[in-house]
Amino acid sequence: MEKAVQSFHLRRGQLKQGIHWLWQVFTAALALFAVTTALNVFEITWAKELLGQAKRWGKENLLCNPLRDLTLDTVPVFQYMSEEGSGGIKLFASPVAQYVMKNANLEAVDGEFVAALPGNQKTDILQTDGTKTDENKSAQNSQKETENVVQDEDEDVKHTTTTSFVMPKIVGKTYAANQLTYQFLVKNYYNISSGTVVYESELNGQLLTKKMYLSEIKNEPQILIYHTHSQEFFKDSDESNPETGIVGAGTYLTELLEGYGYSVLHVTDTFDYVDGKLDRDNAYTLAGERLEEILEEYPSIEVIIDLHRDGVNEDLHLVTEIDGKQTAQIMFFNGMSRTNEGNISYLPNKNLQGNLAFGLQLKLKAEAYYPGFTRKNYIKPYRYNLQLREKSILIEAGAQTNTFQEVKNAMEPLAILLHIQFAGLENK
Repeated sequence: MEKAVQSFHLRRGQLKQGIHWLWQVFTAALALFAVTTALNVFEITWAKELLGQAKRWGKENLLCNPLRDLTLDTVPVFQYMSEEGSGGIKLFASPVAQYVMKNANLEAVDGEFVAALPGNQKTDILQTDGTKTDENKSAQNSQKETENVVQDEDEDVKHTTTTSFVMPKIVGKTYAANQLTYQFLVKNYYNISSGTVVYESELNGQLLTKKMYLSEIKNEPQILIYHTHSQEFFKDSDESNPETGIVGAGTYLTELLEGYGYSVLHVTDTFDYVDGKLDRDNAYTLAGERLEEILEEYPSIEVIIDLHRDGVNEDLHLVTEIDGKQTAQIMFFNGMSRTNEGNISYLPNKNLQGNLAFGLQLKLKAEAYYPGFTRKNYIKPYRYNLQLREKSILIEAGAQTNTFQEVKNAMEPLAILLHIQFAGLENK
């Protein structure tokens, strides 16, 4: 009996000690949170640095994890305190918000905070007091537009982004280079015309090793968008207005890429309408002559995109859904300068491997970030003016059975894929 009483008192004492310890931890966390918020509001630099060191210790201490997780689950993602000033409203992000942004797949963009919330929703962009989170970037933010600089360590690649960018999540398949054998690619991701031949040595995972980034060239075009077949329209287009057809899709793609900081030249010349009639017999020849002139004038151009619309059976609707929008499917297209009888000697292409690498890398990014958005890459015998640059691609956006809005919607994920490609963001 005496032992039972002693055991009872011992257990009660241990329970009291446990409750007392938990209460101390809770009150300490509450006090820390209160101090954090106060310090953030009054911008006391030295104290914030000391607090930062404490936070870093806390993040590494497993005993703090449950309490930290509980705090992050119960505190709103963004807690802001505003202050009226001559420059408008200043918004201060609490350290808890910063932590959530850092650890919940949210991005801090220069001078602004952008949240990728569940359901692929975005919060409104909130401008802060202008303090940069990256010490390698300038502290200047005179405009409401953010300037996001991405630096590639190996290639010294730098881009200035004027539109806030949220990296999409990987929701599809990704592959290592050694998984991408010729047989695998041809079975799953390519349609090769019966009129041409692609060798195993040309189409395999080694194409992933070829870097397709862009260098920064200010005030000079980097990307050329044009249309060999500018007279391609959609089922609801006004054919008297090119901006409701494939040319209009090119206009929108240009705007999106310029928003990501690239210098884009959109050429709307007509190559498939001769003497008042639709004539595509010499369209690629005429387009090639014009491209040579443009490249001579602007040697800074590194990327050439020939944007088309496909022609399919009338009962085929090339559409998927991305971010709640009906979106036309697209297709990346390469030419081999080769028929079944061998290479076409009068159509040499020294950039063939670059063309193939560009098409494969874009396709794999599409499969990772937007599965179902792209059709299989298509390869045909001729050259299609792709020889002019390594980063040249022909893109089929939708078909005559799509609406213009569906094709315009497709330009948004396409621009994101191109930006990820050019800035090397998947490697960051």
